[in-house]
Amino acid sequence: MEQNTVDSSKYKISLTSLDSRFADYKGGNNGSEWRMIPPQPLKNIMRIRMASAEIPLVEQTFTREKGNLSFYMKVGTSPNFTRLEPLVPGNYSATALVSAIQKALQIQYSTNYTCTVESVTGMVTFTSPVAFKIDFLSEVAESADQPTNWGLGYYLGFRKPMQEAQYDRIIDAWFIRGSSVINVQPNPYYLLSLKCPDDIQNVTHRLAVGNYLNAFAKVVLKDNYYSIQFDDNSNLMRKEYTFLAPVTIPFFHFSLLDPYGRPVNMFDTDWSVTIEVTEVVNSKTYGMISQTYQR
Repeated sequence: MEQNTVDSSKYKISLTSLDSRFADYKGGNNGSEWRMIPPQPLKNIMRIRMASAEIPLVEQTFTREKGNLSFYMKVGTSPNFTRLEPLVPGNYSATALVSAIQKALQIQYSTNYTCTVESVTGMVTFTSPVAFKIDFLSEVAESADQPTNWGLGYYLGFRKPMQEAQYDRIIDAWFIRGSSVINVQPNPYYLLSLKCPDDIQNVTHRLAVGNYLNAFAKVVLKDNYYSIQFDDNSNLMRKEYTFLAPVTIPFFHFSLLDPYGRPVNMFDTDWSVTIEVTEVVNSKTYGMISQTYQR
């Protein structure tokens, strides 16, 4: 909304630029939560809108907290599973991911063990000279209980945690092949939570098993890792909220959440938001709105 589209005798539209570099308070979630107090409280605010957001995409897809760095494998006639942790925390290309896994397999067993990704189909295949099983289920209970992303195997394209190899006469080897494509992409969106001071509930985000969370805005992430994500509202997704009656905004408190509602690890990287507010500047208009709300 632009100032020239509203009655300037009743309303005033202004922007507030907010940058975590100058935050008055930062939470303990590595930069995903911060608060900023404007020079003076914003009074008689009727509407609030996110005009832009500039968020560096530094989150790691593979982390110890998510429990997707390792898996368990049982080979030949061995009765026991052996734990392998082929990954260090970070972000990988598809080729780098399977190369790290293959290296761990060959160190643990022999050079006859492979992990490859097909360039055309995007499918991952494990091969071995003897029969084997793989348990991909995450060691982290919170991740293991998820319907998706329950361990490293899900990212590799497997849709069941426990996988048992089959024998292929042509290649004279045992193999396990994923049923879906490998996925090493970052989260496609974040959820932006805003308190000022009340929690602004503009987006209802559905989670698993009937759970949900409320947020102020859904920020679509367009580019790849280590680039700044610019949300300038060009996608026309609504990021605004109209109050029932004029309010006073003493501060802006932001939290950045991933699709599961967990704080995003920003690694203490700063990010910024521009907030547009619509202020009621006419006392008569203010009274009419307040009376309507009281009814």
